[in-house]
Amino acid sequence: MNLRSKVVLLAVFLVALGVWAWAFGAFRQMGCTFFPYGAYPLYPLDDSAFGGTSTCDVQAGDTLLNVSINVRSGVAYPAVGVGFNLNSVNSRPVGHFDFSRFDSMEVVFATKYMRSVTVRILTDDPVYTKEGFRETLRPVVMSVPASRSFTSERFAINKFRTAVWWISAMGMEEDDGRTYLHRALSLEVVNGDGVMRGIPDEIEVKSVRAWGIDRNFERAMFIVLALMVAVFVVLELKFFGVIGRPAKNGRKDV
Repeated sequence: MNLRSKVVLLAVFLVALGVWAWAFGAFRQMGCTFFPYGAYPLYPLDDSAFGGTSTCDVQAGDTLLNVSINVRSGVAYPAVGVGFNLNSVNSRPVGHFDFSRFDSMEVVFATKYMRSVTVRILTDDPVYTKEGFRETLRPVVMSVPASRSFTSERFAINKFRTAVWWISAMGMEEDDGRTYLHRALSLEVVNGDGVMRGIPDEIEVKSVRAWGIDRNFERAMFIVLALMVAVFVVLELKFFGVIGRPAKNGRKDV
């Protein structure tokens, strides 16, 4: 084979490599949008189930979620805000939501007075969770700083930790380090620890999203890359290298 054929083979390989790199970069990352235009139904959350009198009103627009809350005294650890039911997609029941597939979460929001909000995931603990008793769901939480101006806060999902009050309520001596993020039932955005009792406040949410790397796609793409390189090397050796070249003793190399 002449030099022109070698150049053509190299050019084909480089084009294929470019297409591979584009596809890898374009489709490697996966995301899940909870708001706006998410498939998971919203619900207002107050503390009435625990005997509290806090109130919550949720107004959902196409691009803005307005959550008006008034956290009152009566419950030691109130959680008042808005939640996403992860057991339902477009009004169809589904199983657990697997947050372990994602690397980070991003929330774009603003508050009226609160200087922080709590993002929490309620997971189905196979040991402590009892069916029909919401308070036994394991709350894994993340405190996120807030301000009156809309800000985008992105944080690692593996930084979520079980709420201290729940550990004590379940009779555990210390945090066992488990989160069961692959068994999530709800995602909630609620008041932060420093909320002022009895004073109306607001949480305005523009978006809630989770981001991650599609590991299955990533593995498949690396297999494709390995095959591409292997084919190129074989063709290079076949036509321009030693494969098939007559040996000095008259036999062909194998």
